[in-house]
Amino acid sequence: MTDLILLNDRLLGEVDELLGGPMQCHYAKPCGRVFSSTIGQHVRHCLEHYEELLQAIREDRVLDYERRPRDPEVENHPLVARKRIEAVRAAILELASGPEIIAVRDHGEAAASQSSITRELQFLISHTVHHFALIAVIAASAGLELPADFGIAPTTLKFRRSS
Repeated sequence: MTDLILLNDRLLGEVDELLGGPMQCHYAKPCGRVFSSTIGQHVRHCLEHYEELLQAIREDRVLDYERRPRDPEVENHPLVARKRIEAVRAAILELASGPEIIAVRDHGEAAASQSSITRELQFLISHTVHHFALIAVIAASAGLELPADFGIAPTTLKFRRSS
């Protein structure tokens, strides 16, 4: 699980670093090429998934990704997002000593299914990379240059390096 924790931490660190640069000016500007969404909306969406997992663990309750508050402060203000990212990163690094089994409810299902923290961390990597790819398209549309590997799955990067 340690590798998954570190990878999730790295992904959040990547976007945090970008939010401290020129991306700030474009954070809340809609992009017609990506469903009129904003960088901030994608950051908020990802961040709230992490926060829901961490809150469910802390409260020893069913994990339900639909419980997200959809906080407009996070999607409109990069400094607010950066503070929340910092808190999530700190909490994720503490997961190594937490429980492994967790109940998950999603898509309006009445009954929860059994999952694990490991599986949810795997999901969050995939989910986050997907949204980072959309952020990369929005950034490119605004003329911003991002690192070449931003928004590309770690397995794809590994494959490319081995080829």
